[in-house]
Amino acid sequence: MNCIRCGRTEDLEEHHIIERLNGGSDDPENKEWRCRPCHKYEHAKRRILRALKRERKRGQIERIRILERRLAILVEFNTPELIRERGTYLSYWEDETTHEPLPPYKSKEKRAQEQLILIPSRKGEDDG
Repeated sequence: MNCIRCGRTEDLEEHHIIERLNGGSDDPENKEWRCRPCHKYEHAKRRILRALKRERKRGQIERIRILERRLAILVEFNTPELIRERGTYLSYWEDETTHEPLPPYKSKEKRAQEQLILIPSRKGEDDG
């Protein structure tokens, strides 16, 4: 057996395609083999994608920007080729630019106020 992502044959683990917490089964059709580094990568990527989905629904622009940066670093650090070469997974946390904490949530009112500031006024509206 080989890792479905990078082809390695060491440290293989069963990975649920549809996570059990989302109703995925233990049936063989819902499993694939991944090496430990690719398995860690897949779960880290899923966590970030879930957080991005949540923040996009809430319109949290600053939080989205940070999460997108973390996802980009995670992907860059863990290509199948790099995992095969290194034999390890690297967290996005290895890059210090991702250490920026997520800012607090902003209310809908605060986000609306910020958007009004960014919208340029039309000619003549503020001329009195």
